[in-house]
Amino acid sequence: MKKLVTHNQGFHADDVMAYAILKEVLTKRGESWEIVRSRDQAVVESADIAFDIGYEYDVVRNRYDHHQTGRAGARPNGVLYASAGLIWNHFGRELCPSEHVWGEIDKCLIQEIDAIDSGQDYMGQFKFSDFGYTSLTIHIARFESMIIGEKTPEVLLKSFEEASEFARGILVRAIKDGEKLAQAFAEASEIYKNSADKQLPIFKKNYGRPVWKLLSEFPEMIFTVYFNEKNDDWRVEAIPLSPILLEARKYAPEPWRGLQFDELQTVSGVSDATFCHPSGFLFGAKSFEGAMTLAKKALLM
Repeated sequence: MKKLVTHNQGFHADDVMAYAILKEVLTKRGESWEIVRSRDQAVVESADIAFDIGYEYDVVRNRYDHHQTGRAGARPNGVLYASAGLIWNHFGRELCPSEHVWGEIDKCLIQEIDAIDSGQDYMGQFKFSDFGYTSLTIHIARFESMIIGEKTPEVLLKSFEEASEFARGILVRAIKDGEKLAQAFAEASEIYKNSADKQLPIFKKNYGRPVWKLLSEFPEMIFTVYFNEKNDDWRVEAIPLSPILLEARKYAPEPWRGLQFDELQTVSGVSDATFCHPSGFLFGAKSFEGAMTLAKKALLM
């Protein structure tokens, strides 16, 4: 049985996520564990794996703290490692089908936790000055902040376990989604590369918005034209400037935006046009021919 040790008293998203990762890894290995929450140095020394405690980062000895002088290093982008990132860096690959998926989980899930715990303002400035802020770190913190009454070691351990299961669920879903997304993107990329018209590639199924956003790495693409299985129609979706931006390379013409059916058909001149999103990033028609006509008109307007 592996003895896992972290600090007692309160808990934060980095030690919660580190524990969630270790639980998933040990489960996959078929190993059992016990978690001990203590600041007693003798207890820390007895650990098989110690994290977020001990003032030591030593992979050989399975010590993963980041509070010591000099901390525990940083990623190339400057985000400092906290315990979640250290554990993910050394154990997370066991859970992932590829290095790409491991890296995406680090970038899109773990780094936020590490940066906040390390006191880094990684979010930058909000576009809207009064925008309400939330994050995974805040949601994990609520497992402790919502405790009513005395925070005994027993109560805190129970809440810590509950928080880690919450984080573990998010992690597992992110890994599975990352694998599916990587597969879908690879498939969609091949279709794009074999398309005669690189501005308007045609897809016979809806790979989903996350894939369309990733296709922004191909500079020629303006719109994607795809069959939407749910509604049995065809849609045209704008390609964003980058995967993390909402701003598109081109939108539907202003007069189309927010219109549906008869109104859109009259304004666009396409007899089976069905709708146009108010922002202009998405529009469609019942037939493939209608969607292509809309897309070609949108390119020229």
